[in-house]
Amino acid sequence: MAQYPGPPISPAPDPAWHPETVEHIDPPRVLPDQDHAAMDTAERSATRFTLLVGLIAGVTLALLIMIRLYAE
Repeated sequence: MAQYPGPPISPAPDPAWHPETVEHIDPPRVLPDQDHAAMDTAERSATRFTLLVGLIAGVTLALLIMIRLYAE
């Protein structure tokens, strides 16, 4: 079995060669300040709405189960 001599040796690149330059982009803009009080109020309102929807779904499910159990 022949010995593997390794990969072929590649010639050195031209000394004047260089990779293409990447276009520089502007830094991101500064974001506006956040109104934390309004965000807290909106989050509280969304939490209440979610709990209300869950409560309505739970009551509806309980009623349907009771109706089905006692309808037999």
